[in-house]
Amino acid sequence: MSMDLAKKTFSTQPDYLIAGTAEIVTATKEVGSAALKRGAPVVLGEDGKLAAVKVSGSGTYTVDTTGLYGILAEDADTGEEGIVYLSGEFFANTLVLPEHATVADVEIPLRNLGIFLK
Repeated sequence: MSMDLAKKTFSTQPDYLIAGTAEIVTATKEVGSAALKRGAPVVLGEDGKLAAVKVSGSGTYTVDTTGLYGILAEDADTGEEGIVYLSGEFFANTLVLPEHATVADVEIPLRNLGIFLK
């Protein structure tokens, strides 16, 4: 019986989405018609499925937070069950926002859900 004595190198990548020690509550919902990325603020559509926050307009953009549900915890494809953070503290600069959306557009609607951005 031989032993593997070769030096091995291991590493980890820190996760900077979660920002504090506040209690985190999660839920799972099915992802709608488009894949979603971890850290994306998501809405719960009329069909009960998750979708990304939408931006509309040209020149002056409007972010629609109607039905805002939480922040996606992991990447999820169409039809998969997505894990969503419903409360907690998160770093604002790690949110995955659609083009022309800013943290300021979602900060207060998220705060109303019990999600605080730092």
